[in-house]
Amino acid sequence: MIRPRGGDFLYSDLEYRQMREDILFAKETGADGVVLGILDRAGKVDKVRTAELVRLALPMQVTFHRAFDMTDDYKEALEAVIEAGCYRILTSGLRNTVMEGYDTLREIVKSAEGRIHIMAGSGVCAANAATIAALGVNALHMSGKSSRDSKMSFRNPAVFMGGVPGIPEYDIAYSDVEKIRNVKSILQNF
Repeated sequence: MIRPRGGDFLYSDLEYRQMREDILFAKETGADGVVLGILDRAGKVDKVRTAELVRLALPMQVTFHRAFDMTDDYKEALEAVIEAGCYRILTSGLRNTVMEGYDTLREIVKSAEGRIHIMAGSGVCAANAATIAALGVNALHMSGKSSRDSKMSFRNPAVFMGGVPGIPEYDIAYSDVEKIRNVKSILQNF
């Protein structure tokens, strides 16, 4: 993931230089690909910078991540990402989860016309993997996330390490192998 910080996808010149350095590092260490996304102030794909990063990344594949879901016009964004030379787009259909964005995702796949790979992600699980795959996406992205309770017996209720009350400090997230195996099994039989 080539992302200099959290938050929006409008990057300063310094942040953009950091992205370039991170791509060069990924390339030097033998990565097969990188994932990135850059928008402008108006919520459009920054085609110039994206194309520059794609050229810098070659021969690695470049996936344009869910910054795509934050654009003001997905059809225009799709064309910009294709023109920039990206290999794939990771999208949830412009919604929080792929099932919420299902209808838009269908339109994205149709509009792409096979010119770019579409990877659906956000909320992918065994219950919906076949339904999402049936749209004609090229890949699914999932964390297979589960959580377990901390084994700590003492829990300080007055401190929130993330600074946000209500976020469970003693829940430990992990990738659940069984969830991932279940989706893999469904897709193998698809």
